[in-house]
Amino acid sequence: MNVTVSLDSVWNLVQSLSRDNQKWLADKIYENISHKPAKKELVFPHIPKNMKISPEVRELVIGKLPEDFDFEQETDKMWEEWAK
Repeated sequence: MNVTVSLDSVWNLVQSLSRDNQKWLADKIYENISHKPAKKELVFPHIPKNMKISPEVRELVIGKLPEDFDFEQETDKMWEEWAK
């Protein structure tokens, strides 16, 4: 049986309880909340595989690279080494 009750009604009911009953209810609510882990779903943006990183973004993430550094070549080399 599903019954809808406003939070104001619940609050009025809680206030009418004795202090011991309020504490018991608070302990039960806290116990129920503390045993259930908060479910937070991670949402990742869809990034296409062929998307090239702009030099500005790369500089923000990696830092300033030397002028003769070829990022694409180093990335390809890294993947080849990982594949071994």
